[in-house]
Amino acid sequence: MDFYILKKQQELIAIPANENSCKQYLDSGYFYIDKVAACNETNALKRLQSKQSKTLKKPLLIALIALPVIFGIWYSLS
Repeated sequence: MDFYILKKQQELIAIPANENSCKQYLDSGYFYIDKVAACNETNALKRLQSKQSKTLKKPLLIALIALPVIFGIWYSLS
């Protein structure tokens, strides 16, 4: 089942992916964050958090690999 993840101030909620109910939440001040597939609301919020942490890990890993290479090239040129 698909869920919309919505946010209002610091509160995250997951609602079933129904456009009419989503529109009601948006009208009451919530903002759309993402759409995830999960079996219930709790798992939908957990999937969003894991999805966000994966997007942060990849650039960090690339930076950690690139820094020694850059320093090695700089050291060999000087």
